[in-house]
Amino acid sequence: MPSFALIGASRGVGLELARQLSANANNTVVVTVRNKEKTPYLKSLQQERNGNLHIIEADVLDHRAMERAASEAGKITGGHVDVLIQNAARMETENMVKGLLDYDTSEKLDAEFIASFNVNVLGVIHSVNAFLPLLRKGTEKKIVVMGSEGGDCDMVWKSRLSNVAAYGVTKAAENMVATKYAAELESEGFIVVSISPGMVDVSGT
Repeated sequence: MPSFALIGASRGVGLELARQLSANANNTVVVTVRNKEKTPYLKSLQQERNGNLHIIEADVLDHRAMERAASEAGKITGGHVDVLIQNAARMETENMVKGLLDYDTSEKLDAEFIASFNVNVLGVIHSVNAFLPLLRKGTEKKIVVMGSEGGDCDMVWKSRLSNVAAYGVTKAAENMVATKYAAELESEGFIVVSISPGMVDVSGT
């Protein structure tokens, strides 16, 4: 029975991934969210399924919480995870579209970049590290990091996308994180990729 761990599934792309993966009754799908009480769509989906969709509360900013989530996931899946999908990201509405010259103060720029780095880069690292022992016991050994074209230097230059700075810069760093894991874990038979879903309308969630 294939097992999936999905980090960040309360809405948007993560919710749809949870929907599609759990549609196969043979899949065991464990998802993490920051706050169970604020995930009405996910909780509704869980009620529709046959018991193969499990929700664990954990914030990628809380390293110990991610370790506990991995431990809990292992109890659900029988001690292994085949595929980890890291989908959690910071997309703060007020500052999302700002460019490097659009912040009122240097302090505000620093604060947004640090907050974005903590989620989009360190959050990925600590999530992967927490679940790696389970992944090493899995059969697929796959790690998928949900990236963004906003972090692709060629796309940003060709489109002259000067805004969305904090998100784009940290997503570029996230791509490097995935590459580092790919190089580190290749000898163990892992496949690690960063993929961009493109433009997705998530207004319905």
